[in-house]
Amino acid sequence: MQRPRPTTVAEKTAARDAARADSEVIIQRYHAREPIARIADDYGVTPNWLGQQLVEWGVPRRHRHEAHALRRPTGHVFRGRTRRRSTAEVRAAQAQFTADRADVTARYLDGTSVTTLAREYQVSPVWTAERLDDWGVPRRKRPAHTPTGADPR
Repeated sequence: MQRPRPTTVAEKTAARDAARADSEVIIQRYHAREPIARIADDYGVTPNWLGQQLVEWGVPRRHRHEAHALRRPTGHVFRGRTRRRSTAEVRAAQAQFTADRADVTARYLDGTSVTTLAREYQVSPVWTAERLDDWGVPRRKRPAHTPTGADPR
């Protein structure tokens, strides 16, 4: 549970002094991969102030994605930046989609979703839906959402 943040100058000073006094405990918690925000909430200080204090105390900062490393496999934490496609590459993918118009239309009418078609041709789902509209393909309605366990009748 989050403590209410101090509002007066005296309360803020007291909270910061308490955090400075417990610097060893804070550093241990930080090295144990506890998020700065959680530690800051416990002491009633802001995460930014606590981060600056850690720098002043000589604690090396960890990368942002390391906080999540314990919860998910490392391969899912950060995959790196992908290269943006050039305009020519996007237009080539759109041209391929348009060239396969008969196949795309038949597959959509057989039940393949707009999103699936867009992924396969590496084009935007919005652009895909607009092309189907331009081609006069009757669009399907989205299924009505029913909460889990609810009777669909």
